[in-house]
Amino acid sequence: MFKGRRILLLIITSLMVSAAHAKIYKWVDEHGNTHFSDKPPKNKTIKTTEQSLDNMNVTDMPRPVKTKPLSAVECQKAVDNFTNSYQNHRKKIEQRLKRKEINDIQFADKLTELEEMKKKITLKNCHKADPKLNTLLHCMAKNPNTQVCD
Repeated sequence: MFKGRRILLLIITSLMVSAAHAKIYKWVDEHGNTHFSDKPPKNKTIKTTEQSLDNMNVTDMPRPVKTKPLSAVECQKAVDNFTNSYQNHRKKIEQRLKRKEINDIQFADKLTELEEMKKKITLKNCHKADPKLNTLLHCMAKNPNTQVCD
C-alpha cells in the first residue's frame, strides 16, 4: 500500500517540477502580431525572447469570427469611427491610471497597443486584414463608438 502511494507521490512531484521549468516564448510575426507559446516559432529566423512565468496571467482568448472582407464603404466607416474615437480611447486609459485601476507598466502597454491599432486601422490595411483585425474592423464599421469592440 505504501509503495503505491510513494510512486504516486513521486509522479506528482516530478510533474510539478517539470511544470515549474516550463518556458514561454514571445515573438512578433511578419504581420506585427505578438505571440506567446510554450514552443518557439517554427521559423527559426524569427527572434524570440524567453518570458518569466512570475506574475504571468494566462487567459483563453476568443477566436476571431470568420468574416468576409469589408467593402470600401465599410472600410471607410471603420477607419473614420476609430479615428473619431481615438482621443476617447486614450482618455479612458489615462483615467484608469489616475484611478489606479492600472499601474504605469500596464498604462504604457495599453498606450502602445492603442498606437499599434492606429497604425493598423487604415484604408490600405483594411482589405488585407488578418482574421482578428478583420473582425475588429467589422465591429468598428457598425459602431461609431468603437469602445464596444473592446
